[in-house]
Amino acid sequence: MSQRWSTLREIEEALVRCEQDLGWERPVLHGIGFIPRVIEHGLDATIASVVLEWEIGFVRVNAREDLLSAAVLATVTGWRGGSGSVRLGQAQLAEAIGMLAPAEACREVEHPNLRIWREIQGWEWEDDPLIVVFDADPDAPSDDPHVIALREVVLSGRQSVPSGEVRVWPPPGADGHRLQEVWETRWPQVAPISHHLRRLDDRWVRLHSLPDSKRYADSESEYATVLHRHNTILDELRGDTAELLVITLEVAFTPVPRRRTPILQDRLPDGECWSVLSWPDLDPELAFAHTYVSHIAWKPGRLDRLLREVADDRITNVIIAPPDLAWLYAPYDGGADVLLANTAQRDALRDRHRQWLSSHPAGL
Repeated sequence: MSQRWSTLREIEEALVRCEQDLGWERPVLHGIGFIPRVIEHGLDATIASVVLEWEIGFVRVNAREDLLSAAVLATVTGWRGGSGSVRLGQAQLAEAIGMLAPAEACREVEHPNLRIWREIQGWEWEDDPLIVVFDADPDAPSDDPHVIALREVVLSGRQSVPSGEVRVWPPPGADGHRLQEVWETRWPQVAPISHHLRRLDDRWVRLHSLPDSKRYADSESEYATVLHRHNTILDELRGDTAELLVITLEVAFTPVPRRRTPILQDRLPDGECWSVLSWPDLDPELAFAHTYVSHIAWKPGRLDRLLREVADDRITNVIIAPPDLAWLYAPYDGGADVLLANTAQRDALRDRHRQWLSSHPAGL
């Protein structure tokens, strides 16, 4: 490496040199992200592409910071506009990494853009285009959907959430939802993400939906066993409760709920968004999860279509609960995770259905 910028002043001087040839308006916001290929269980790829063709999954956004990285990206892409978006190829990203690398010599600041650029450079991009987005004036109208998405992500503060942490926001334009208050009272230790429930292992038990812990049903008689076990546990848990809640998640790349997955819209058309989470499982992609709730008048078989879709892994991240969230039932393709109010209740349920437990020492 022939150049080294060891101080903030040297980085600023490098920015001035880079901008001399740009003749541009410095952006207030900038970021990079992929337009992901849609892989949706049971959903026609053509339909899915139409639904999500404009969405961008940001891996890094910047608000009034690291202008040198913005200038470098503008240089390698030939961007000279104000607000807008442009594609960035792998060769261009490699060039940008080389241009920005001398800044690493400065220990006064961190270099998250360079770190993430290097990480995604090693990904298999396939057909997922990488997009650079610049926003010179966040208050000005824009018809570029990527600029709009950048503004939404930055406004949410998603870029400041530490990796792996789950942060919760109310849906945009809402002051809060009663169900979020109930959740925070009942289950403050976990987020409403089905595979997180087992973290409360003193109140958690997993029940398998087929004999010998078989994962998927191959016949109608096996589907009948799956549904019988789900309905048996739900009937035991609900007692005299006539209404149940079905909580589902939609993973997205914006905090603003816009549309639901067609299969969930069909199965639960009255779903209401009650919170937005920072989705922790796609780091460094700045993903969100929109949590929806549907109110169901219980009767035997009422949820069989949904439970069968879950059993086939066509629907994931489902939690069934009473209105007071006193217990949580999270079916998955192979069984269900159950969270009870206390260890005694958990043990009683486990003892009643020992033949449905796993032989795994951790109960998985």
